[in-house]
Amino acid sequence: MNATGTRARRARGGAPALLLSLAIALLAACEESPPRPGEPERPAPPPPTSPAASAPPAASAPPAASSAAAEPPDAGAPGDVGAPTGTPAWQGTWEGRYDAKKGSVVLPPKVKDAVRQKDDGKQATGPGTVTLTIEPSGELKGTAKGALGDATLVGKVEDGVVRASVFPEDPRAPSAMTGILVGELKENVIAGRIRVTGPDAMLVRESPVELKKK
Repeated sequence: MNATGTRARRARGGAPALLLSLAIALLAACEESPPRPGEPERPAPPPPTSPAASAPPAASAPPAASSAAAEPPDAGAPGDVGAPTGTPAWQGTWEGRYDAKKGSVVLPPKVKDAVRQKDDGKQATGPGTVTLTIEPSGELKGTAKGALGDATLVGKVEDGVVRASVFPEDPRAPSAMTGILVGELKENVIAGRIRVTGPDAMLVRESPVELKKK
């Protein structure tokens, strides 16, 4: 066999291999090429999963219980719920007496009050009684009887100070007296003063009052 025949046979034998290589290259190019117009887009191949990513997450350890929650509450600590709060010092019923006299009125200099100068101090003067009932909230109600007439008292205790308004039982009475009672709570005594005036503001009466708890 001459050399020319040998080369021809090699060329014929190598052609299939060359065609196979070209076909593989074309297939690979088609896989990576973009889709044709109107053709749905091919989904991207999923990324390779590593063994670490596919492994299930490790179970987390439960949080340690705090020492504060583990310790039982101190049953003997002060301020426990349900402990008695105590009774306010002013709560209860108080009774006292007054002795009303003519009250003074401060006027500007050189001003004369001829009407009050006629008050001889004999009307609506003398002894009387005051009774107050004070609630835990500080609200108070009471009554007064005696030379100043029958009256109702309404007020409140704040910061140890007693303040009450005095209203006559019969506002239309000729000698109806209206005013205030102010006192200070000192230990077991309310030391105060009552001051009232008549319906025409001509009569002014006042007296110290000392109330003790009943």
